[in-house]
Amino acid sequence: MQPGIGNPLPAHETYTLKEMSDDSLRVLRTRRDIACVLVNPLQALHPNAPAPADSSLVDGARSAHFDKDAYIDWLERLRAVCTEQNIVLIFDEVFVGFRLAMGGAQEYFGVRADLVTYGKTLGGGLPIGVLCGRKDLMKRYRDDRPADICFARGTFNSHPYVMAAMNEFLRYLETARVRELYRDLDRTWTARAQRLNQRLRDEALPVEVANMSSIWTVCYLRPSRYNWMLQYYLRAESLALSWIGTGRLIFSLNYTDADSQAVADRFVAAARTMEQDGWWWHPPTATNASIKRRILKEMIAHRLSPKGDHATPR
Repeated sequence: MQPGIGNPLPAHETYTLKEMSDDSLRVLRTRRDIACVLVNPLQALHPNAPAPADSSLVDGARSAHFDKDAYIDWLERLRAVCTEQNIVLIFDEVFVGFRLAMGGAQEYFGVRADLVTYGKTLGGGLPIGVLCGRKDLMKRYRDDRPADICFARGTFNSHPYVMAAMNEFLRYLETARVRELYRDLDRTWTARAQRLNQRLRDEALPVEVANMSSIWTVCYLRPSRYNWMLQYYLRAESLALSWIGTGRLIFSLNYTDADSQAVADRFVAAARTMEQDGWWWHPPTATNASIKRRILKEMIAHRLSPKGDHATPR
């Protein structure tokens, strides 16, 4: 959650506050210089933790858990404080888009934002940025100076191809076929994730997935500096993580049970082969912290050593 001033300003004018925290609500209630609060709904999968990066695949420290009811309660309390203090609440839905519900995160969590941002989902995959919101916030001119208009300029603004693709997407979204995809969406995808986790537990494989609807993230259950090798075993089974390093699997909503079963079969096969090849071996005394420290030392030693000399610290 990032409250800050609405216009571009130096970093010291932007504050990062804890989610699901009474202290954060107290800050919003007591300060008088907060213009807006920006929330990325995807954070509900891992509140107060950084987004997955390349280092996320190194050890088993990362965890994720989605508690929808708890996050709804948080957003409702946040909404109430923002309304009370006249703070603009913004949902950043560039990533989640319409994945969670036809009405996006607002419908999914039952909380109305003041402004919402969308990305290329709306453009059918073509580059686009969309800002939606309350009429008074979207107003581009001043009542006392109606000719003083705030222009939104850009090289590809209102490009005919993008506008046509967006029109087709929005029309398609209203069809009965698409509406059917949203029926029991949470229950369907949570059940699929649970079935995969049960199979992984049955084979004592040190990996599991946590999910927020059709967004899955990979978590490791055993400290090992070779956890990152899983992405290559998955590729050998024709599964690619979305963005190398994030450890996420992001599914299209039109996946059938058969499609999901095929993914689960390949995921288990990849994890099983990696276990058999010995890449999840680790010293009994290894911890996630010790693994990170050793890798950091090796990186520093490599940078400080003469070119071509791959010294490893003791």
